[in-house]
Amino acid sequence: MIQFLGRNKLFRRYWFGTWFSELGDWIRNMAVMYLVLNLSNHSPIAMSGVLFAEYVPIFVLGPIVGVMADRWNRKKTIVGANMCRALMMGVFTLAYMVHAVWLLYLAAFLSSICTLFFRAPGSSFTMQFVPEEDRKTAASLRQLSLSAMLMLGPAVGTSLYMFLGPGWTFLLVFVLFMISAGITSSIRVTATEEQGEEEKTGLRSVWEDLTNGMRYAFHHPTVRPILFGAAFVGFGAGMIDVLEIFIVTDFLGLPETMMAVLVSVQGISMLVCTLLVQRMKLSFDKFVSYGMIVMGIGLGSMVLYPHLLATAAGLVVFSLGQIALNIGMATLMQTKVDYAYQGRVSMTFQTTLIGLMTIALVSTGWIYAVLPIRLLVVCGGLFIVLGGCICYMMFRGKAAAAAPSMEKGFESHV
Repeated sequence: MIQFLGRNKLFRRYWFGTWFSELGDWIRNMAVMYLVLNLSNHSPIAMSGVLFAEYVPIFVLGPIVGVMADRWNRKKTIVGANMCRALMMGVFTLAYMVHAVWLLYLAAFLSSICTLFFRAPGSSFTMQFVPEEDRKTAASLRQLSLSAMLMLGPAVGTSLYMFLGPGWTFLLVFVLFMISAGITSSIRVTATEEQGEEEKTGLRSVWEDLTNGMRYAFHHPTVRPILFGAAFVGFGAGMIDVLEIFIVTDFLGLPETMMAVLVSVQGISMLVCTLLVQRMKLSFDKFVSYGMIVMGIGLGSMVLYPHLLATAAGLVVFSLGQIALNIGMATLMQTKVDYAYQGRVSMTFQTTLIGLMTIALVSTGWIYAVLPIRLLVVCGGLFIVLGGCICYMMFRGKAAAAAPSMEKGFESHV
């Protein structure tokens, strides 16, 4: 990893900029969570509402954003979207000043749209300056920064919210996003690399690109298993997004601020697991399917016994699976998917994932009113395990279908 960073200065600069963006994301997330709880008197339905507002744009607008990401200049899209994300902090601040939960929903909705445009071109942008043989290392480094911020971000975000208050916290996030945008804008690639696809106009061309991209994704032998697995992972993950804070408060009987400690444990686990997974010699399709299965097992074991250490142990197992899934999926996407389709395939995956997650987000807050949290969390884990099994069988089917073709090709050469 160190050698790669030393010889690839463009990725090093991009990677450095992502640290500011990820820190800003975590500080914002913690501030919004505490603010929603404070303004709604700890309502699970309000928590479901703000998460729904954040995820529904991905489900509704994700495919269209993918088309735009494949058409537009990748670097300018990332920079512009990051600046818009910074400006959205003003809407969150206004929601706090007038004590309006509905305005928090609006701010979360608008911020999510900006984040879509920020993330969609990321994969293809890094492909411009990272050769194929280095893309696993690049994916591992991105996961390393995500894990480090997962370890530090909740504690930092909680501390800032408690000491500075929402207003100053959102101002700090504004600054972090602007710094990230400035660093990304300083990355210089050639004019040819910076261009998106040939300029097209009209709604019909958008629809053609959209259907072409979705057809490419669902017929791609590597992407299709990931999409089917993502549907189950999305539903399980959506349930946990709502219930995570209540695992801390209701299941463990701890104050809500202890969630920062639990999330920091997850960050440390992911940081260590990133270094371990980087050295594993499995195929990337097994990283994806096995990762889902391990995630589901870890998730279910988080509520086996109401003790912080037991929940933390389940979280460590969950983190190992998540790292394997993330690295395997990111590497497969950047090595098996054509550059021109990166944005559309990425958003097709996000739409599939978030579509099921949105259903879970809407329903979990209501279901939790009548069912125990242990049952709901275990069901979420089982959904993810099922997704991993389906993904594994589809990858095996792909390999079995490819074997006769290889034998036939060999015989023709003989």
